[in-house]
Amino acid sequence: MKSQKFLQFGAAICATLALTGAAIAQSGEEQKSILQSNFQAADANGDGALDRDEFKVFINANAESDLGRAKQIRRFKAYGRAFSKLDADGNKAVTLAEIHSARSGE
Repeated sequence: MKSQKFLQFGAAICATLALTGAAIAQSGEEQKSILQSNFQAADANGDGALDRDEFKVFINANAESDLGRAKQIRRFKAYGRAFSKLDADGNKAVTLAEIHSARSGE
């Protein structure tokens, strides 16, 4: 019984390391490029800022690209909380500059 739990624990560690390796495989510049593409695609009205609905599209695209904490935000449906944290100036819109600023502080 203990050996079976030990094997399950080992398998979980291996899976975690494999996922970490995949994330590391993307360079910072690649991630930045994907993030910018996802931002532009989500910015439906082209005003250079994301409202709450556009932000949800952006987070979902980032989750699919395995960027940052997007998968956690999507899984816990914490879009509103994430939006509020990123909206540094409180204007009810998130810009790419605000996102980059938050990322540099991670």
